[in-house]
Amino acid sequence: MLNPYYIRDSLPIESKLLVPVIQVYENVDSTSNVLMEKNCIYPNGHTCFAEKQLNGRGMLEKSWLTTESNVCFSVAWNYEKPLEIPHMLNYFVAIKLVDELTQRGFSGIKTKWPNDIIYEGAKLGGILIDAVHRKDSKLYLVVGVGVNLKTSEADKSKIDQKISDLISTSSDPLADRNKIASFLLHAVIQSLSEFKEYDFRKISEDWNNMDYNLNKLKTIMVKNKKIKTTLKGINELGQLCCFHDDKINLYNINEVRIIKDEFLRN
Repeated sequence: MLNPYYIRDSLPIESKLLVPVIQVYENVDSTSNVLMEKNCIYPNGHTCFAEKQLNGRGMLEKSWLTTESNVCFSVAWNYEKPLEIPHMLNYFVAIKLVDELTQRGFSGIKTKWPNDIIYEGAKLGGILIDAVHRKDSKLYLVVGVGVNLKTSEADKSKIDQKISDLISTSSDPLADRNKIASFLLHAVIQSLSEFKEYDFRKISEDWNNMDYNLNKLKTIMVKNKKIKTTLKGINELGQLCCFHDDKINLYNINEVRIIKDEFLRN
């Protein structure tokens, strides 16, 4: 079971100072919903974990289904002013999570546009960011993260896409769940505390270095039109770069989606 005191004690000191509260629920509809409902009174770094989410959410109102063993949590944060390019934070969180996992001995993990963490083409985890623009001009954010630790055949049968887990990426199948929760939380806190001062060009370069789909032929949907294209990562504005019609075409995050599991022939 997740233990809030153990998770907090395992945090590096710089993150421990930025996490005033850690809660662990046995069952909750969504950790992000808990923090969104309390956005007027909870401070930066308030963190909510759940053993099981009953109504976990992904992007585009999709459901996040809990696997047999997982780490699901959300973190609240305030910024004094609106973010210049908000969706760059989504990429930055993903980069920090993959970096942290790699440093801890979990190898072969990649990012996948726009918000997935991938191992050998299968979904390992995901990120969801909710935002509220308040009357005092401050921006209130909740960053939700879900990572599969271990998947069963039952998990694979109920989820409509290929899934993977952290155990598959490590030589240590008995990795401590509380320690994993702690360093995943550390990665998110780092992301939130560093983002305002970070170079967007560096974020795009880091993302492209770990992008699972880089230089792959895919089909995208733009304004109800299917387009066969080669994905070229993101630029410093967070736009998806796609090569088709003999040029690089740029799409904002809300203008395009990659069609799932479509197999193409040259």
